Amino acid sequence: MRIAYFTDTFTPEVNGVTNTLSKLGTYLDGKNIRHLVFAPDYDGQNPHCDSLHRKVHRFKGITTSISPKSRLAFPAFWGIDEICDNFMPDVIHVTTEMGIGFRGMRYAQSRNIPLVMSFHTDYCKYLKYHNLEFMRPVLENYLAWFYRPSARTLAPSRHTLGELLGKGYRSLDIWSRGIDIGTFNPGHRDDALRKTLGGGKFIFLYVGRLSAEKSLDMLLYAAAAIERRFPGRAVFVFTGDGPYIETIHNARLPNIVCTGFKRGLDLSRVYASADCFAFPSGTETFGNVVLEAMASGLPVAAVKGGGVTDFLSHNNNAMLCNPEDPQAFTDNLVSIMESKDLRVRLAGNARQTALSRDWNHIFNGLVNIYIDVIEEYRQYSMKKSA
Repeated sequence: MRIAYFTDTFTPEVNGVTNTLSKLGTYLDGKNIRHLVFAPDYDGQNPHCDSLHRKVHRFKGITTSISPKSRLAFPAFWGIDEICDNFMPDVIHVTTEMGIGFRGMRYAQSRNIPLVMSFHTDYCKYLKYHNLEFMRPVLENYLAWFYRPSARTLAPSRHTLGELLGKGYRSLDIWSRGIDIGTFNPGHRDDALRKTLGGGKFIFLYVGRLSAEKSLDMLLYAAAAIERRFPGRAVFVFTGDGPYIETIHNARLPNIVCTGFKRGLDLSRVYASADCFAFPSGTETFGNVVLEAMASGLPVAAVKGGGVTDFLSHNNNAMLCNPEDPQAFTDNLVSIMESKDLRVRLAGNARQTALSRDWNHIFNGLVNIYIDVIEEYRQYSMKKSA
């Protein structure tokens, strides 16, 4: 089997999509499944093909004000056609809806190759946070058109699949997410780091992009309320970067620490050295960072919205409240901080949930989807030619 992937986000950019694709590449190498990746070039030094990894073809992209660390590339059709024709893929997998993803969709159509697409980000939910709600009809129509040719559209969670089904999407399936329990586990706890971050205080941790659509205003509300009620008892640690960092700084709260972006062992230590993971976002299609925190042995406070609802259960492995309810979210944080028994129970159940999320099992299921789609196309072609 030969698979060509088209993505508008890839390493060194860090997010749920790039993490998943990186893990997938390792899995495919281990199974000796040939694959090719078309992705943006981030450093401007690599105009076409990744010198370290010949499976990755890079294309020069531009930056955007909304996400300066991302790259948006629009490679010429002839460049894609030549590379793909030589590779002769059995299936095309498009993971994003922008320039490179669009090229992949068009190539699959032009060569009558089975097309699989995965829905990773619900951009329509982001619009209201950027005063662009008026664009929703246009964006909804574009996405419905874009995904229409797909033989299988993959959602990362049952929640997201249900939303897509309600919008009229068809040929849906689930491609969930796993966790590397070697990378994320309680063994990475670092007492020296705890002192640096919290100075002996209770540590609430958020990890992810710092942007308005993550409902970080609820975290600022909670930080202010808890500081008033329990002065000097708790600290809120924000790990990540993004445009919301200015709002966080302008809040001038004494119990906030911003670590900037972390990765690798540094990130593993930040997770394991916290006391509670506070995640107010209701716009996630899955929520990889929540699973990373659970694997690290943290109790979780989150909301009943988005893909996290697939694996979070209230008062079992997390404390949940309705989205956009900052007081209820704050109350849950206080409950976790004040009750050691609650923390231990939530953390233990969270860790068990994470242990059940094996990457190999998830990728085996993805490969089976490829096999099914290829066979469906073969059967269709035979009937058409008969």
